[in-house]
Amino acid sequence: MKDGPVARFAGRTLAIATIHGKERAIGPAFLRILPLAAFNAIPDVDTDRFGTFSGDVRRTMDPLEACIAKARHGAAVSGADLVCASEGSFGPYPPAPFLTCDEEVLVLYDARDDRVFHHRHVALETVFGGEHCTSVAAVEAFAARMRFPAHGLVLRPQEQWRPGDVLYKGLHDALELRARAEGLIAAHGACWVETDMRAMANPTRMNVIAEAAGRFADELARVCPACGARWFRISSTRSGLPCELCGWPTEGIRAYIRSCVECGHSAAEDRPDGRTTADPRHCPNCNP
Repeated sequence: MKDGPVARFAGRTLAIATIHGKERAIGPAFLRILPLAAFNAIPDVDTDRFGTFSGDVRRTMDPLEACIAKARHGAAVSGADLVCASEGSFGPYPPAPFLTCDEEVLVLYDARDDRVFHHRHVALETVFGGEHCTSVAAVEAFAARMRFPAHGLVLRPQEQWRPGDVLYKGLHDALELRARAEGLIAAHGACWVETDMRAMANPTRMNVIAEAAGRFADELARVCPACGARWFRISSTRSGLPCELCGWPTEGIRAYIRSCVECGHSAAEDRPDGRTTADPRHCPNCNP
């Protein structure tokens, strides 16, 4: 075995580059699978410098680049040699654009040999949305659909934040939400309300990050059956999951392909959830 899980991870502390509480999701998932000694959030790390969901800091890198930058920044400011970071993106789900999806990218940076490991996970359960509102009633109706107050909200005058605009983040109190919305609508005639996508303000996203971290740790613990190198990772998928009603192939994933970055060996495996058919709603034959 070239680099087994014990050789790289045993007894080490995982430092997590976050100011949004992600250590609560990532740390336990890694410790369940890898022989790490402990985990902690890096104090005084500024991950918002790489962009914010609310737009007050513009994003200039793609999610993987930003995630790697976060992890390296975490190592630089803390001196930690094993750092994890994550980055989320939200938008239409390509196989079914009427659904929204959460794409989480996680990176593990090992400063001992400057090695970068990464993982991508897509989920549909994260609560996410935004709406232009001209009344407080519309804001409150949106809040109810977005599972407020458990899921926090953000308010600003318009959809795209501009320098000088007021910006209210982390709204979890109904009275404060109403007061802020009333003020914005009185001043601008309308306001923009959206879900606060920071992990600590969005419990469904935090759950997805935990799931992604578990899958990532599982990949890091796997070694290639051909050469013994670590990180026998999922590198691609095969679509064509058959419709449960008519058997027609859909865009749904029917298998995952694992591959080795060292020797190129690859192998297919079934979906981890055991699903063998797709919902007819996603079938191009039953629901063209």
